[in-house]
Amino acid sequence: MNITDRRKGISEAVIKDKFIRQQLQEEGAEIDKATNSIMSRRGFKSADWFSKRGITVEGNNMVLRHKPKHRFVDMRSRQTKQGKKNKKSHPIHNRILYGHANDIIKRLHFGFTQAVKEELAREV
Repeated sequence: MNITDRRKGISEAVIKDKFIRQQLQEEGAEIDKATNSIMSRRGFKSADWFSKRGITVEGNNMVLRHKPKHRFVDMRSRQTKQGKKNKKSHPIHNRILYGHANDIIKRLHFGFTQAVKEELAREV
C-alpha cells in the first residue's frame, strides 16, 4: 500500500467520523426537544426536572446525562414489600430513547450515500 492509498483511507475515515458525529448531534437535539416537549405537556413545571440533563457527542459516542428520577417517573409499576404497585407513568425517558435509537440506526445505515460523502469532503 503506497502513501496515496493510505491518505485516501484516512480522509474517508475522517469523512465517516464527521458524518457520524453530525447525525448523533442532530438526533441528540431531537431527543432533547422531544423530552422537553413531553415533560411540558405532562405538567412538569419545576426547573429541577429540566436541569442537570443533557446530551453531548464526544467523538463517535452520544452521552446522555439525566437524573435517576427521570427513569423512575417513566416506570409503570414498582415492586414493594406489599407487592406490585401500579402508578401513572410519564414516558419521558425510555420511549423517547428507544424510538430515537431506531432513527439513529437508520440514519447511519442508509444516510451515508455518495452524495453525502462528496458534500462532507468539500467541507473538510
